[in-house]
Amino acid sequence: MRETSKPLVEKVAIIGAGPGGLATAIALRKQGIDTHVYERAREFRLVGAGVSLKPNGLRCLDAIKPGLVDKLRRLGCQVQRTTLKTSTGKTITAYESPIMIKYGQPFLTIWWWRLQQIMASELPPEAIHLNHRCIGFEQNENSAIAHFENGKTVESDLLIGADGVNSTVRQILIGDGQPQYLGSMYWRAVVNYQEELLLDNEVILMKGEESIVYLLNVGALT
Repeated sequence: MRETSKPLVEKVAIIGAGPGGLATAIALRKQGIDTHVYERAREFRLVGAGVSLKPNGLRCLDAIKPGLVDKLRRLGCQVQRTTLKTSTGKTITAYESPIMIKYGQPFLTIWWWRLQQIMASELPPEAIHLNHRCIGFEQNENSAIAHFENGKTVESDLLIGADGVNSTVRQILIGDGQPQYLGSMYWRAVVNYQEELLLDNEVILMKGEESIVYLLNVGALT
């Protein structure tokens, strides 16, 4: 009788339910690996601003979950036109985007929360654990054990940190310090604006003396 070796990884814990953590969970569960996502928030709230997804990223999402990109395209905005303006609103130049024709996938803009919502819906509800703020972890030769603020612990064969710029997992594993301010600042928001400010399929860049305003359509807000 042939002996079968046990898989190196049978259970995975992912810290953070942002797009990166959710995409990783979808891909791993597709391979039959028992994967769970642990998120610090108590619920998926209406947060975040607009994000853009380029052809390479969309192809990756389509590979891990066929049909996922179609959902994003229906609820996001497929950018077909880019306009550059001065700070007073005068148009400098405008051009049609060749991305869809050239790469077979669009330049897609979408609300961050909507992206999270769609990706989370591709996982079974029992695979996503809210109100789980990771406060530390330990590891041995066989497993990693994550500790959470609510007092729970989770043991897994592999622990993945996808918990953002202030990652607890990264600080414990690498310990390279907190993010450093480099002198630039971004203000991002989602505005439900009824008047025509830009075309549905348009991105507008407005350049001032010391700032750049980036306007995009994030698709459906409801």
